[in-house]
Amino acid sequence: GSLAKVEKVELGMSIQRAIAEKYFAAAQNPDAARKSTREETFDLMEYVDSKGREKSKSVELVGRYDIEQRQQRLEGFLEISLAESCLATRFPDDIWAVDWSLPNLKSLWLDKTLINDWADVKEICELCPNLEWLSLSRTRLKPCPEVLPAAAGKPTGVSECLVLKPFVCKVRTLILNSTMITWADLLALDRLGLFPFLEHLHVSQNGLEEGIPQELGSAVAESGRQPLPNLQSLVLDSNQISDWTVLRRAIAAFPSLQALHLNNNLLGESIEGLTAAAADQTPRRLTGLFLNENKLASWRSIGALANYALLELKVQRIPLTDSGSPLASPMLLRQILIALMPTLLRLNASEVTVKERTAAERYFLSIVQQDSPIVKGLAESCAISEHVERLRSIHGTVVGGDVTEHSQASRSALFNALVEVTLRPVGAAIVEKPVTKKKVPHTMTVAELKRLAHLLFKQVPLDRLTLTLADDGLPFGVPLDDELRELGFFGIGDGAEIRVDDTADIPCKA
Repeated sequence: GSLAKVEKVELGMSIQRAIAEKYFAAAQNPDAARKSTREETFDLMEYVDSKGREKSKSVELVGRYDIEQRQQRLEGFLEISLAESCLATRFPDDIWAVDWSLPNLKSLWLDKTLINDWADVKEICELCPNLEWLSLSRTRLKPCPEVLPAAAGKPTGVSECLVLKPFVCKVRTLILNSTMITWADLLALDRLGLFPFLEHLHVSQNGLEEGIPQELGSAVAESGRQPLPNLQSLVLDSNQISDWTVLRRAIAAFPSLQALHLNNNLLGESIEGLTAAAADQTPRRLTGLFLNENKLASWRSIGALANYALLELKVQRIPLTDSGSPLASPMLLRQILIALMPTLLRLNASEVTVKERTAAERYFLSIVQQDSPIVKGLAESCAISEHVERLRSIHGTVVGGDVTEHSQASRSALFNALVEVTLRPVGAAIVEKPVTKKKVPHTMTVAELKRLAHLLFKQVPLDRLTLTLADDGLPFGVPLDDELRELGFFGIGDGAEIRVDDTADIPCKA
């Protein structure tokens, strides 16, 4: 084995010493700034310039004294990071001999430290009575016992104890990524009541291949005791999960769960379990599902996913759209999911607007008429006829038009952007005027577009102007007769042609 010099070994330290070494130079550093010293020159900083020449430069920190004084007020700390430090224990209090705490601390990072005992974690939480966010990522902790012993070095005399009344931890977000924690440990923590208000739990990269064990849901049903009763979001990213039954297990184990993160897993290689989860009509609070970087590679799997009612969905960087030979673009996938999921409000961190939904649903009706291979793939796991019936009850029959993926993607992407439209004069008084192209906001109303057309074609009074959207599938186009509607409502995208007419040229009916 290798040998190391004792003086080079970094031993574990208490949290008091770790905080003092990082934030309290006056307690640890003999070179701390005195009040009379507002600028200090530190050692020269060596660097290489753009021509490869080695140079050095003196570095001055202005106001060092003020910074150190502010850091020495413990009540002023709202966030502290001791990540990748030699922090190992809560005790001893070997810097300050008096009682101390971090009364206003909200967030604490203890990633990749030497802490290995849950008893020390509990005691550290007691130091921070208002702590809400705690990260222990990449910190390897011992299995949690059923009865938590006192932390090593804890004072035994009542007068030496800081907390004299029962402590209730207020942590709401707990990060345990890459800690190799197990569900047995998590349930033991819950039975100990260590985190009674926990709402958000992160357990990514822990080899939890089942996601949530089947026994957990069964145990809840038998005992009637609800573990982690306040849990609202659970992050199970990068755990090699391949079984869709994780959805039903999550709902059974945590009825209050609203969001489930399953990014970077193996879901999608099979849809077994997803169909059953979608068919389950049991009321649930789970409305957000995050599936980025999974194995969804076919329209069949997308059809099965679309059957699962959600309010928010993330499904990016999947083989269907991002492999060496993708079957679709991300924009096309977005349009299909919006059309097939009527309850969806957010997709890939972007709000689904009314205009975008209208365009996507009309586009889907169009490709159904074309007998698209996309529809054939979706039909293997999705009731296309039911969706068509639902959409036709809203939009009626969609006839023809430019329904290629490229045109539809451009229409969706131009929300809140500029679109170039062609204004073609067709009225008798203006027919000889040149065709004009204008870039206008996608959110411009028909009334505003009429005023623009009147400025371009002044021979026709504003109250006689009519606008019609040219559509190859309709002989007379689509009349823009609702002046309060935005252009996006009519699916107007880049390259759209709008005919400007005069009502005086339209013969009156007898």
